[in-house]
Amino acid sequence: MSYLLMFRSLTYAQRGARTLERAGITGTVTRLPRAAGGGGCTYGVIVSPRNLRPALEALRKAGTPPQKIWERDGDGSLREVAFDDLP
Repeated sequence: MSYLLMFRSLTYAQRGARTLERAGITGTVTRLPRAAGGGGCTYGVIVSPRNLRPALEALRKAGTPPQKIWERDGDGSLREVAFDDLP
């Protein structure tokens, strides 16, 4: 399982990934599947479950929080996760 942190553009996803890198967190920029993006050019950053909370905190402090969070299971299925329902 992994988490996809959705940003509004490739530029914001890249900024997010750089923010995570500076915080010592691995994040990989990717284009989100249509199911997650709702059409358009939506990009995100993939983070591991153990890095989710620190990643969100680093992004919040940098002023670049993600728009949405998606949980991606091993089979590739996606489920949107509300900020209040995070593990």
